[in-house]
Amino acid sequence: MSTLNSVAVFCGGSSGRKAIYIQEAHRLGEILARKEIKLIYGAGTTGLMGAVSDGAFSENGYVIGATIRELYDIEKPAEIAKKADKFEVWDQMAQRKVSMVDQADAIAILPGGFGTMDELFEVLTLRQLGIIKSPIIVVNIDGFYNTLQQFLFEMVGEGFVKPHQIKLITFVRSVDEVIPEIEHQLMMAQQEKK
Repeated sequence: MSTLNSVAVFCGGSSGRKAIYIQEAHRLGEILARKEIKLIYGAGTTGLMGAVSDGAFSENGYVIGATIRELYDIEKPAEIAKKADKFEVWDQMAQRKVSMVDQADAIAILPGGFGTMDELFEVLTLRQLGIIKSPIIVVNIDGFYNTLQQFLFEMVGEGFVKPHQIKLITFVRSVDEVIPEIEHQLMMAQQEKK
């Protein structure tokens, strides 16, 4: 069976309007740390990004932060640079994303804005093309991604996405489901190779 060593978490640098977003992000960081799974994330200290890393740090987790120079004033990664086990600074967003995905066994998507959507659709496209095999888990906290899930089915209905491609992404309701779902998908992929 494949071993799950690291998860890249893409999420908002903002907190959103509901406290549950921050709470769940913090819990995901805690869960990863307790299971000794490396957290790879965007090195921000604010919003959901800050919460997921705070959760991991609170349980002495292994944290890899990746940022770009232009985000120093926005995401304030300097204090993460001091605490993270590994800290990367890239010139471009594309480099940052490639590094994060390359180091990850799986990808978890929490609520977020344009940046999170960019990251989600990029990894989904890479999976569609077979460039990556990493499970992609979208955590639909309090229904945040309901309309996105509906839109994906509309793309299938309109003939822009093939029906089997919808299975490249998995929606779960809680961060408690993330690791079991990833482990299940990795086990199934391993069995298919035999």
